Amino acid sequence: MKLKLFFAATALAAMVSCQKGETKIEVNLSDIPEGFIVEMGLSDDHESNTIYRDSSNTTDRKFTIKCDTVTDNTLYYVLIQKDNYKFYSASMRIFVQDGYTATVTGSGVCPSMWTIDSKNPRQAFENKMMDPVKELYKQRDEIRLFSDTVTTEEGRQQNRDKTNALYDQIDDIQMATLQSLPVDKYMFEELCGKTGRINVEGKDYKYFDQVDAMYNNLPDEYKNSKAGKALYYALHGTAPAVGDEVIDYDLYDIDGNVHHLADYRGKWYILEFSTYYCGPCRLFSKAIKVLYQRGVNKNLEIIDLTLDTPEQFATMAAEEQFVSPLYNDRDMKNGIFAINKIACYPTFYLVNPDGVIEDIVQGYDMGWVIASAKKAGAFAPEYKTEKGVTVVSNPDMRSDRGLWLESVELYKDSTVLNVSTVYYCINEGTTLRCNDGKTTCPLISSSIGLNKFTDIDAGMVTSRLTFKPLPKGIKEFDMIEGDCPSCFRLEGIKIAE
Repeated sequence: MKLKLFFAATALAAMVSCQKGETKIEVNLSDIPEGFIVEMGLSDDHESNTIYRDSSNTTDRKFTIKCDTVTDNTLYYVLIQKDNYKFYSASMRIFVQDGYTATVTGSGVCPSMWTIDSKNPRQAFENKMMDPVKELYKQRDEIRLFSDTVTTEEGRQQNRDKTNALYDQIDDIQMATLQSLPVDKYMFEELCGKTGRINVEGKDYKYFDQVDAMYNNLPDEYKNSKAGKALYYALHGTAPAVGDEVIDYDLYDIDGNVHHLADYRGKWYILEFSTYYCGPCRLFSKAIKVLYQRGVNKNLEIIDLTLDTPEQFATMAAEEQFVSPLYNDRDMKNGIFAINKIACYPTFYLVNPDGVIEDIVQGYDMGWVIASAKKAGAFAPEYKTEKGVTVVSNPDMRSDRGLWLESVELYKDSTVLNVSTVYYCINEGTTLRCNDGKTTCPLISSSIGLNKFTDIDAGMVTSRLTFKPLPKGIKEFDMIEGDCPSCFRLEGIKIAE
């Protein structure tokens, strides 16, 4: 009997092997109106790339894509769009099984109503989550489809309200569907996808109790995995706060050497939680080079932690040539980022020489960085007067936003501010406002032009802003940018010891 079973299993394996062939996606769509484009793309954790584009004006769209070797989690997508995204776009995800053909069939321009058939078991899970909400997604797509016909703000707001109501219904149904499914790796991954929302919203997250109950019913093998621990931290962990000791972890440099935050005890440092695909993070990495060139690391180290894959980590290190420490814990969202409940990028910690967190800030704020550097002893004010010209380097001030004020030069016929930034837009209406409450000194010129918003690709750049002279006896003043006072603003600049 055992021998028969062995031969039967062998024959079955041979049949399956023979059935395998090229890995393909076949698309067969009908009733596509003129002016719509159908795309096939490939996604990773951070970005999507179009691999095929059908912009023909035919009713039927039929094409086949050959796929490279794929894994269980390789994600393709099919997208339909009108007028280059201006009025409408919608898409569906496709998981392909290596050696088999996946098919996309349907009619019309609402992808939720199309059928995706694939041997990949993850696609079966995806279909179970999508089937109960197909009609709701169709209603959402129809609102988008006709959005260009709505010309009033009242009508647009009504569409936003309808769309939000549909998303609420979709979320309710999909959460109920998730609760009804057996525990497997796909259900577990979907559940762990709630980690980010919980980190942001805490117990205010609408489905917090349901996620907590589902977590409690997970087998230990899932709970003890890195993703399971990250979900636990989100549900029950406490994020470090100001006054807490920073949490240590195994951190790897680009060469694979292990480092620890404990290695930096005895020195101030800024810890940046970032990712390669975060624009503000990349701006800050450029600014770091300038800060290091100007000696900030004598008093303050700046440590960049990234949650990217090893491949993305290597790409970032090669492209940006960091001068400051750059580490990766190799656990992506499930390691030090999870323990610290990082909800947005970049997030910064200022850590004192005892390893205690002095301050936490979310979002890129150069003013905060400079203030932190000064707290650590860098960039102390200096006053020099030579040949009738007074130069105040790194002047103290109450607050700065968007700019780093390197120095003020006081001449008889002008006042010059040397300011650095990674982006730039100064309007001719920019003024200095004196602390006497009545005197303003208008801008005369800027060394890199006016009224031009520019990202500075090479890093921070210094501009000389020349104003009319300050009156005698003025010891403090503000700089207010002309057309956006909240964008570029320096307050309480002190020019006297």
